[in-house]
Amino acid sequence: MKSEHHDFLPAVLEVQETPPSPLGRLIIWVVIALMTTSVCWAAFNEVDIVAVTRGKLAVTRLSRPVHAAVTADIAAVLVREGERVNKGQALVKLNDASLQAQHQENLLRQRLNRLHIARLDVLIGQYTKDNGEAVLPAELQQDKSPEVLAVQARLAAEIEADRQQKRIDRTTLTTLEAQLDSYQQQHQMAQALLPIHHRQYQAMEQLNKKKMTSDDSLLELRKTWLESRYNVSTMEAKVRESRSGYEQQVAEQAARTAGNVRKAEEERSERLNENALLRMQLKQLDALLAQYTLKAPVGGKVDALAFRDAGGAVEAAQEVLKIVPEGEKIGAEVWVSNQDVGFLRIGQLVTVKLDTFDFTRYGWVKGRLIYLAADATEDRENGLIYRAVIELDSDELTIDGALKKLEPGMSVSAEIKTGKRTLLSYLLSPMLEALDDVGKQR
Repeated sequence: MKSEHHDFLPAVLEVQETPPSPLGRLIIWVVIALMTTSVCWAAFNEVDIVAVTRGKLAVTRLSRPVHAAVTADIAAVLVREGERVNKGQALVKLNDASLQAQHQENLLRQRLNRLHIARLDVLIGQYTKDNGEAVLPAELQQDKSPEVLAVQARLAAEIEADRQQKRIDRTTLTTLEAQLDSYQQQHQMAQALLPIHHRQYQAMEQLNKKKMTSDDSLLELRKTWLESRYNVSTMEAKVRESRSGYEQQVAEQAARTAGNVRKAEEERSERLNENALLRMQLKQLDALLAQYTLKAPVGGKVDALAFRDAGGAVEAAQEVLKIVPEGEKIGAEVWVSNQDVGFLRIGQLVTVKLDTFDFTRYGWVKGRLIYLAADATEDRENGLIYRAVIELDSDELTIDGALKKLEPGMSVSAEIKTGKRTLLSYLLSPMLEALDDVGKQR
């Protein structure tokens, strides 16, 4: 039946007799084709699996913290936040007034000991050779400080006292020597007269036997002879006594000199030993004082400065600031959740998006994972998390036509590519999870 005749048939017959429209069939085939294509595309097309982490930019070599080694008050903060410093530059000065006082006292004691050692050297020369000058060495005379003047005055008094004692000793020895000479001369005279008086007595005795002289004359000569013998014995005793006194005086003077020298040498040795001990103590003080000046371990920028000015107090081992090494390559330090850490591998590609710059306008920075901590760190908010370090391919971004250097401390969001999966498996995963839970009760 022709199609124009269908218009005059009843509605039911019209539907029965009219052939189906090819447009509907075409739409069905198009839908089927689209669905088939979508399923095939979803089955073969893959999407990236990423672990999203948060963190900040940091140098690949970690910031170097600067800790206080002692408990002390802060005397001065010598740097500002963000200031560039050189290695070994002083950063913070702690209050070391008491140690400085000990340091100055140590130096003063060493100096006084050196002055007294010089004094004792001169004094020993005076004791032994009697040629000591009552002055310190020329290099010390130029110093007109009270300490030098006091030591100089003491040296002059000691040398004058020694000279006075030696003058007394010389006078005593001269007197004893003259006395000894007198006794020796008297002894010699008595010895010379003794044989004369003896011969006179013998001659008188012969004459008395012949009755040519009186007994009184004989007795008088005998008395003279006996007195002469007594004088010889007496002079011998006086000579011995005088010589003994002279020798004793010489020995006493030598003993006094030796005692003075020994005493001076003992004092000199004590002061030398004390100075050796003081030098050791000074090294310890210097090492301790060095801990009161916090210095930069590396060159870089000051970061996380805990104090801005003097007056604060730090505890031993407290972190005062950090030094961000200069010239080091910039990387990202991020924290990975416990759920993602099992899928991470060193070398995985990473997309780093900076919170400072909108990535939809300025893009992002590519990188790769170079470090993953072996143990977790407990965080109050996120639980157990793992530290990871990402190496960036570039440390610059183009911002409004100009290259902008990335700075440490910028917060970032890092997407670590852990693998791929088909889009179909991604779409079916909720259904598969639901089917897996069917018939199970939690």
